[in-house]
Amino acid sequence: MSHEPIDARDLDRLVREHLPAAMRFATHLTGHTQAAEDIVQEALLRVARKYRTFRGESSFRTWLFQIIVNVFRDQPQRPSECALEPGVSDAVADTTSSALMAEELNRAIAQRVSQLPPRQREVMVLTVYEELSITATAILLETTEQNVHALLHVARRRLREELSELLLEKP
Repeated sequence: MSHEPIDARDLDRLVREHLPAAMRFATHLTGHTQAAEDIVQEALLRVARKYRTFRGESSFRTWLFQIIVNVFRDQPQRPSECALEPGVSDAVADTTSSALMAEELNRAIAQRVSQLPPRQREVMVLTVYEELSITATAILLETTEQNVHALLHVARRRLREELSELLLEKP
């Protein structure tokens, strides 16, 4: 299924439309806003150079995310600062105490996610934060669905182990 290449006007519109998602995705990957901005900037340079190769076989968002992942992988890994705001905790805070505990848990989860090995982090961010399906994640990362399942399982197990003490704490 091949489509016509996009033109410069379409590219401009698509970039503006997907830029917030690109920044959010890169921030989740890197755990640091400045690093995310650098990655998105490099990704946009690559998009500008290669947009004529986009054939619409996947969505523009998926194609852009693929480029962001490639730029992320090309960057030297540096320690992450916790910049994620995952909102993963399902606890509804009825009191100030439980609100503080939920906030602490969210920060701890975000910190641990930003410290996962790159491949596990990519899978976790794409499936949990970006809510992509296993199939879409596998396509974007150019791997198998089984590999995505395995990486997600390992990442979740690792997070569960690292966060077990915090989760078992009593107020």
